[in-house]
Amino acid sequence: MGLRHALIRIFVNFLLILFLITGGLSMFLLAPVYKRVFVPFASFKDLKILKIWRHVYKIAWRSVSNKNGYRDLFPSKLTDPPMHGNADCMKIRASWQGVEGTCDGCENTCCEQIKCPLFSEKRRCLCYGSLYFGYYFCGRYPSSPAQVLMYNCPKWE
Repeated sequence: MGLRHALIRIFVNFLLILFLITGGLSMFLLAPVYKRVFVPFASFKDLKILKIWRHVYKIAWRSVSNKNGYRDLFPSKLTDPPMHGNADCMKIRASWQGVEGTCDGCENTCCEQIKCPLFSEKRRCLCYGSLYFGYYFCGRYPSSPAQVLMYNCPKWE
């Protein structure tokens, strides 16, 4: 099972690297593949391509430069399975007013803070449930108190 997860993660990394070295051109040439991996349930009209392009480079720079320990906040091994929330190591604050499985109603979501272009006007994540979501940053949040502190998250403690 670990091999399957490693192959999926390598494939997603390949798409990200291809995006970076082609200046984003690969996203247009392989649009159906990128859509299936990153935003399978979103429509093309909901995607803000220029904002996505800029955001990918911003996150890549944060990860490579490890500015403020960003890369260290989201540790994962090549063979780790996908996750959709990591409530095992954190618990929901008693003061949390929202629904347990979402960040609905929160004005301080990490998506808003990083100005994620895949966070729609309807306050929904367009990549939720995708391979990218499960294997990378979003699906693994929160996995440490440091992440909660970084985003000043009112939901987790």
